[in-house]
Amino acid sequence: MNTIEDTVIHVGVSEWKIAKSPAKLRTTLGSCVGIILYDKTKKIGGLCHALLDEPPPGKIVNRGKYAKTAIEELIKELEKMGIDKKNLTAKIFGGASMFQNNSNNVFQNIGEKNVQAARETLNKHQIPILFEDVGGHNGRTITFFLEDGRVLLRSGATEKYIYKT
Repeated sequence: MNTIEDTVIHVGVSEWKIAKSPAKLRTTLGSCVGIILYDKTKKIGGLCHALLDEPPPGKIVNRGKYAKTAIEELIKELEKMGIDKKNLTAKIFGGASMFQNNSNNVFQNIGEKNVQAARETLNKHQIPILFEDVGGHNGRTITFFLEDGRVLLRSGATEKYIYKT
């Protein structure tokens, strides 16, 4: 039997989702970057799963695909729910070099560029980054618990809880 306490909402590639306590948001990342935004007073937050750093010039078809635009959309959605941007904090995950054996620098730098775009966008919006687990060569699965802001991080054979809120 599923109760609301058991609700786990999956966030796919190029998506962002918002939820409130007691729900949980989960995604699996490689070179993509996962950005969590959280208001601990209202126990409402969101998670976006961005594939690339920023959109090419011209029309953007999928705003969730790019770290820069996905974060901006996530902020807008949270503000629609009554969240004041001043109360948001962020955590960043992912950005691994999943293509380390590929000689093409474009593939090697995707994760690094994604993380940098996330940092720059959060800085632009004056949202403090409380925690990062980025880079390396392993994928990650993160589960964000909206009841208290903790994150369960699984990477390789390890798992740990991140409690910074």
